Amino acid sequence: MEHSSRTAIEEIRRSLIQMGREDVTIVAVSKTHGPERIDELAALGLRDFGENRYTEARDKFPEVKYNSPEDPLIYHHIGPLQSGFARNLPGLFQRVHGAASVSALEKLARAALKHASETTESPALWPMQYLIQIRLTGEDTKLGGMSPQEFLSLDTVPENEALKFRGFMTMGPENQDPMETREVFHRLRELRDECLPGGELSMGMSGDWQIAVEEGATIIRLGSVLFGRRKGEPWKKD
Repeated sequence: MEHSSRTAIEEIRRSLIQMGREDVTIVAVSKTHGPERIDELAALGLRDFGENRYTEARDKFPEVKYNSPEDPLIYHHIGPLQSGFARNLPGLFQRVHGAASVSALEKLARAALKHASETTESPALWPMQYLIQIRLTGEDTKLGGMSPQEFLSLDTVPENEALKFRGFMTMGPENQDPMETREVFHRLRELRDECLPGGELSMGMSGDWQIAVEEGATIIRLGSVLFGRRKGEPWKKD
């Protein structure tokens, strides 16, 4: 059976309404898919899209045809924030989910401030916002992330008028055990409630987003459930 993004979006929105959580932001994870798929989902009403590779996004986003300054697309960087690429993200991404290094955030803050002083982009895209990734599963395969103790030991987090700290992000356990997954998401909500009441919670992907929403997610990151099977290699312009 051919995958239908329209049907998937309708079913997810219906479920969110039934859960009383129409406020949840759906980030469509478009990595490995072409710009035409972003246009397809934008036509279906989605405005938030996620990529984890800077170089893929750099080449892909200019090829997206959708353009509305009054209702712009919001691009989310969902991979680990690396110092070497941090300065390149402003102007390409408006949200950053994988922040776990203060030094990388300091570079991002300087770059965001410089770009904001030069840009003519829609005010709806500024300031940039970032989420700190918290590591809660103990799995060695999970890339990046601060432990809760590391975050709580910080005296402050980098911010300026062009870059704001807005909340937390985490990933569920690889085994997708429902009880373990719920515990991870619950612990992130507890950290958010203690440190940043009302802040964003980016948690939940295609296999566990319902649990995440039940535990208070404000952002869910969905790939295969929206796009169908992911292509094996990063998208490249012909």
